[in-house]
Amino acid sequence: MNGIDLVEMDQSSLEKVLVLVHKFTGITMGVGKKTLIQGRLRPRIRKLGLSSYEQYLDYLNTHKNEIQEFVNLVTTNETSFFRTQRVWDYFTKNFLPDWAAANPKKTLKIWSGAASSGEEIYTIGICCEEHRSKNIGFNYQITGTDISSEVLTTADIGEYSGRSIENFKTTKRLLFDKYMDPVETAFRVRADIRLKIKFGIHNLFQIPLERKSYDIIFLRNVLIYFEANDQQKVLLNISKDLVTNGILIIGESESLNSLNTPFKYKLPLVYEKVEEDFG
Repeated sequence: MNGIDLVEMDQSSLEKVLVLVHKFTGITMGVGKKTLIQGRLRPRIRKLGLSSYEQYLDYLNTHKNEIQEFVNLVTTNETSFFRTQRVWDYFTKNFLPDWAAANPKKTLKIWSGAASSGEEIYTIGICCEEHRSKNIGFNYQITGTDISSEVLTTADIGEYSGRSIENFKTTKRLLFDKYMDPVETAFRVRADIRLKIKFGIHNLFQIPLERKSYDIIFLRNVLIYFEANDQQKVLLNISKDLVTNGILIIGESESLNSLNTPFKYKLPLVYEKVEEDFG
């Protein structure tokens, strides 16, 4: 249908879309995102054979299985291997040795709450595998969740090429060759690391059904999409799955300093859970 290419989303439809984005994801988008939203929804509307954004909103209201498609379209996912080196310096040089020394017989439990297409998850796995190779008996499990089912499909396969691996390939070539297996025109994360990881869909606005008692949670570059009150809600939710004195890692553009949360600043981008029953 060519008409959809000619008609701008009207104010009423835009406001309804913004409300649904917040309802289904917790993310707050402003009217300035109109062009972005139009560009992402337009191909889906054409595929469904609809002729307007308003028709799509009606369709979304009557077809609940469309909600996940909508979420996949409106969420942004961009990541890479070993993004922000200071995080991995802390994780490999401080957290892993300290945790392993204090918990010699336990399995380290890690959660990445915004796993995206998996580059961060597999960076975590590579760091853990490197530590395990030098410390017999160390064991770990990693859970990766995201609100987008589309990116989790990519993450579960674990194959990468292009921008997401460029820096990894050029700056850490020995690690790259050790843990990335060539497959046709891409590279796939080594099988033993992939076996340590489980992926699943999860909305950070919801409390996980099962208490997992993670030792460290990575929640990087996702809080910036939430308003302050919603940030606090997300942080309280994830804190319920983090052990007391457990570690939270956030993104380089984020800070918890002005928020009321059970986390205490430890290092740049690194916070420690200090209250068990908060909120």
